[in-house]
Amino acid sequence: MLNSLQRKIGQSIKSKKLNVFGLFFLLAFLILVITKLSDTYVETIPFSVYYKNLPENNIVTLDSMPKVDVTVSTHGFKLLSYYFQHKNYPLDFDNHMYIKDNNYVWLADKGIYDLKQFVGKNVDVISVKPDTLILPFGILSVKKVPINLKSKINFALGYDTLNGLKITPDSVNIIGAKKVIDTINYVDTKPLNLNDVKANIETKLSLDFSRSSERLKLSKSDITITAQVEKFTEGTFDIPITLLNLPNTIEMNYFPKHIKVAYYVSLEEYNVVKPSDFIIECDYNDILKSGHSFFKPKLVVNSAQIKSARMKQHKVEYIIK
Repeated sequence: MLNSLQRKIGQSIKSKKLNVFGLFFLLAFLILVITKLSDTYVETIPFSVYYKNLPENNIVTLDSMPKVDVTVSTHGFKLLSYYFQHKNYPLDFDNHMYIKDNNYVWLADKGIYDLKQFVGKNVDVISVKPDTLILPFGILSVKKVPINLKSKINFALGYDTLNGLKITPDSVNIIGAKKVIDTINYVDTKPLNLNDVKANIETKLSLDFSRSSERLKLSKSDITITAQVEKFTEGTFDIPITLLNLPNTIEMNYFPKHIKVAYYVSLEEYNVVKPSDFIIECDYNDILKSGHSFFKPKLVVNSAQIKSARMKQHKVEYIIK
C-alpha cells in the first residue's frame, strides 16, 4: 500500500516537470519567431493587376491579366500579411498611363508613388518587374450573329414536331474589340440531348462562349427552346403523273400513270390532307437535256400540314409514238 502511494507521487512530480518544460519550450519558440519577424527582409511579391478607370468604349485585348513582381524591404510581420492575404494592384488608366500605337503604356517609375501608397507604410519598394506594361486595346464594337443550336432529339415512336425546334431569340449581340468579333460568325449553345420525347418542349439553354476570348461579352447568356410535339401517322395516296412542256406534235405513252406517295402527318390533321395536295411532274425538257430514256418524276407538296412525303417509285418509262 505504502509503495503504491510513493510510486504515484513520483509519477506526478515527473509529469509536472514535463509540463513545465513544455511551457518553457513553447515560450522560447514564440520569442524566437517574434524576434525573427521583427527583422527586416528583402522579398519579391507577385501582384495581379486589375483595371481601374478604363474608358467605357475601350477594351484591353490581352487574353489574361498582367502581373508585376515588386521587390520590397520590410519587417517580417508585414511580409507575413502578404502571404496570407493576396492583393491585386489597381492599374489606374487616369494616372501614369499614356497611349502609343493603339497600346496603353504603364511605366513603373511613373507610378512608383501610387505603388508605395498601395503596399503601405514601413515598406520600401526596391524594384518593379517588368518596369513597363504594354496593353493593346481596341474600340468596342457590336456584331449580331446567329445562334447555332447543338441538339440531339429522339422522339418516342409515332411522335414528332411539325415545325421543328424554335429558338428565342435566334441571334445575339457580341460586344468587344472589332478585330476580334469580326472573326466570329455564330455562337453555339450548350448541348441539348432529349430522349423518348412525347410532350411539348420548353426549356432554357445556355450559350457556349468558351471558345472565345474572355474579353468579349454577349447581350444574352441563354435562350429558350420550344417545340410543339404531336402524335404522327403515315398515309398514302395514288397520285396521277402530270406531263409538262410536251409539244403538241408529239404523242407519248408513259407508265406507270400513277405513283404511290407516302406522307407523314400529325394524327389531328390526318383527315385534312387530300390527294390534290400532291403533284407529280415529269418535264419533257428534262429528257431533252439529259438524253435519258425515262423521266425522273418530281414530287410537289402543297400542304403545310405535311411533315414529309416520298414517292415509292422514281422512274417513269415512256414511248414516243
